[in-house]
Amino acid sequence: MQHTITFSGKKVALYEFGSAENPTILLIHGNSVHAGFFRPLISNLENRYHLVTFDLPGCGASEAWKKEEFTGENLARLCNSVLGYFGVTECNAFGFSMGAFILLEILGLLPAVRKIAISGHPPLRSASDMQNAYLISEDSALFLQGVLSDDEIKRLYEAVIGIREEEVSAAIMESVRQTDPSFREGSLNLAMQAGDQVARLQSFKGETAIIHPADDKAVRADYYESLPQGLVWNDTIQTIGNSGHFVIIEQPAELAKILDRFFTGN
Repeated sequence: MQHTITFSGKKVALYEFGSAENPTILLIHGNSVHAGFFRPLISNLENRYHLVTFDLPGCGASEAWKKEEFTGENLARLCNSVLGYFGVTECNAFGFSMGAFILLEILGLLPAVRKIAISGHPPLRSASDMQNAYLISEDSALFLQGVLSDDEIKRLYEAVIGIREEEVSAAIMESVRQTDPSFREGSLNLAMQAGDQVARLQSFKGETAIIHPADDKAVRADYYESLPQGLVWNDTIQTIGNSGHFVIIEQPAELAKILDRFFTGN
């Protein structure tokens, strides 16, 4: 079900699935897509969970922010407003790609969140750590460029996503095309101000699960070896085979199984 709130004078589209009587999971989507791309994952979870998500500013049906408004404090206030709208006082959270980055940046500012799971972004020690954590190329870096030509959209799609299914590729590229350039500019602004996400996780009272698609063309798998022991659930990176970066589309059932085990403690 879709809802709308006004946050700092801008409309934000919210979405709710499953019964509010079940445990809540907050879902935060990635760069230049929208909450609708969580639908395959939601279909595998909505019978057991209350799922809450939203379109980030400038994505999907949410109005855009100015690039300088993309700060951790503003995004934390937005997430807390989303949870407050649905009356959620306790939940777990899953961040995908840029959504994972955002979740790590605002982790200490979300009092309702008990456990977090992330995929498509590894915890950084600083902004300069990106060169160690990511397989950065001229094409993949386009995800942090404001205005994009059709050719640039195709190039970044191939560099990071590469799903061959025509309907999926068309939908993702159209989402990138429709995303307000200020979102990507704001994402760059946020990325350049990245704090020590590893330290945040070390001070986080809840557990953290990291899920890595085996064929991810954006994240360096060997970077995870540099993380301190005891940082993640079972001290193990959860690897999903036969999937690239967009695990929420390529392997939603397997992702749902891992999230279910992690969030329930089984």
